[in-house]
Amino acid sequence: MSRIFPLLSQRTLIPVLLILLAGCAAPARPPLASLVPGREMETLQSPVSLSIKTATRSIGGRGSLIFKRPDRFHVAVLSPFGLTLADIYSDGKQLTCVLPGRQIAYTGLMSELPNRGGLRAWSLMRWVVEPSPAVGQALTRENVNGSGVRERLFYDVQGLLERKETEEGDRVAYRDYRNVNGVALPESIELGNRNGDTVRIVFDDPEVNQPVEEGALKPNLEGINVMPFSSFKGF
Repeated sequence: MSRIFPLLSQRTLIPVLLILLAGCAAPARPPLASLVPGREMETLQSPVSLSIKTATRSIGGRGSLIFKRPDRFHVAVLSPFGLTLADIYSDGKQLTCVLPGRQIAYTGLMSELPNRGGLRAWSLMRWVVEPSPAVGQALTRENVNGSGVRERLFYDVQGLLERKETEEGDRVAYRDYRNVNGVALPESIELGNRNGDTVRIVFDDPEVNQPVEEGALKPNLEGINVMPFSSFKGF
């Protein structure tokens, strides 16, 4: 019996461990319910947590984001004391970064954004919110995006877009979808460009398809020294 018992223990121990580990594993995320077929996000307003990383520095904090389809947005980055460190505006073609504490704004076309300072990653926002094609049976598909760049898209089993990446090295990931006013909205997005800059945005209590004031999407440059992006040194 002393020889048989260790053998039986070895044979039964691995299955028991596998059962225990399976019981400890995180449960599968349930499918989103009550989504409205065909409803898309036209506007988005939300407090956000922000993290911006470049090759030379990292900054993070809280702020707010306002988006209006097809490609207009305003992101405010706040200090721990609630002061506005930066306001970033885009109309799809032009980006304006206002630094209220310095009374300076940098503005120009997306194509003029410098590789330094962490602004280049913001040029991807139009691509981030671009509607994606329907999922295929293989949960991945090739596509040519609105800028004429080839991309690869990856979907989950519910047909929700998990991530996409271009042949040029740009990428974006969408995580932890939830139902907001009948629309599937990720709780966070993380975008990165070919230079290694990343921007992570986490949405807190978002509002989808609510009215957006037009003035919230336009920078107020009164009393601000406006300069080209060639002069931008970083936040």
